[in-house]
Amino acid sequence: MGSTSGLDDAARTMARLWASPPLRDDPDDGASLTLEAIVDAATALADETGTAAVPLRAVGERLGCTAMALYTYVDGKDELLDVMYDRAHAGFTAAAPTTVTAWTERLLDLYVAHPWMLDLTHTRPALGPHQQEVFESLLATLLPTGIAHREVAAIASSAFSLTAAAARTIVDARRILDETNDDAGQRWAERMDALAAAAPDFAVRFPLSTALMDSGDRRDPDVAGPDDLPIMEHAARQNLRTSVELLLAGAERRRRD
Repeated sequence: MGSTSGLDDAARTMARLWASPPLRDDPDDGASLTLEAIVDAATALADETGTAAVPLRAVGERLGCTAMALYTYVDGKDELLDVMYDRAHAGFTAAAPTTVTAWTERLLDLYVAHPWMLDLTHTRPALGPHQQEVFESLLATLLPTGIAHREVAAIASSAFSLTAAAARTIVDARRILDETNDDAGQRWAERMDALAAAAPDFAVRFPLSTALMDSGDRRDPDVAGPDDLPIMEHAARQNLRTSVELLLAGAERRRRD
């Protein structure tokens, strides 16, 4: 006979995620500890460390209790991560984005603010209410365009993947800058000078690459963020915007054909 523990775990997690009111699971023992406090503490730790691998012991220490005390509120670390991940999406649709570009830029800011979310792939979604609201808001910008549903699904998946890739670039660039105070623009210029000296025939051997590099750093004024964004971060944001625009243009062209 097959085990039903996986189904039982899923049922418990879904019940906790979709409880009304959400994130409140206070036992009748007068304890001040709550699921909301646990999620807040775990999220703060994940934000500080940049990883979703937050030990329950560390969460308990921050709350002044043992790790075992947390099991009254969450079934384990996997369930806590599901609740954390869903909770992080809360507020995303307070002012719903009206375009796919605006949607990806808001999701990008969310991922950059909480890098640990990038550890949790969207192919294994928590399926909580806040995460579903985010997905619903994306569909609300796509479905009215008349694009076929099967293509909307592909665009939605690509939007998540492109945004996560851009966020990883930004997070990595910020980490390197924090650790080394190494300016990416200066490093790039130094490397290009060294490359020119080491491979003087580079432009002849790689004309297409040279033409692309010679196009230079043309900053898009429509890219969200301050004008003095580091070059790698600006490039990541600009590439995301361009990729989404090309994706949508291709879908629209296909719809008309």
